[in-house]
Amino acid sequence: DISNITEQDFKTIVIKLISGLEKGIEDIREAIATKTVELKNSCDELKYAINEVHNKMEGFNAWIEEAEGRIGELEDTIIELEKAEKKREKLIQEHERMVRELSDTIKWNNIRIIGIPKEEKKGKVAEGVLEQITAENFPNLGKETDVEIQASQRTPLKCNLNRSSA
Repeated sequence: DISNITEQDFKTIVIKLISGLEKGIEDIREAIATKTVELKNSCDELKYAINEVHNKMEGFNAWIEEAEGRIGELEDTIIELEKAEKKREKLIQEHERMVRELSDTIKWNNIRIIGIPKEEKKGKVAEGVLEQITAENFPNLGKETDVEIQASQRTPLKCNLNRSSA
């Protein structure tokens, strides 16, 4: 029924439609602008949250690296302590061995006098030889005092490289 309307009415209708479209387009622009601002604010909030998470992650990473460094130092310390403990145990064993050798040397009672045959070392023969040597080297000592042997030590049969021999 558009053919029955006048040109003036047609222009009025078209102008009303165009103004309605302009108003609709303006409303859409305002809605888009509002949504754009909201999205921009939301995006800024997300960026801020992402930055916060990133900063926290960097802090955690630094904390983890520091903890790993401390753990590495502790592991190194443990290794050094284990080495020191092994060295200390070796020293203790060596000292115990040396103490045993010295103890064995001290407890091993056997007098060796040069010039006495092995058969004659038993009994009073050795004491007589000692008195004879004392009398020869110290003529006044043998007459004045009575020398008695209290204890004697055996000489080691092997050379101890740890002891200096004079």
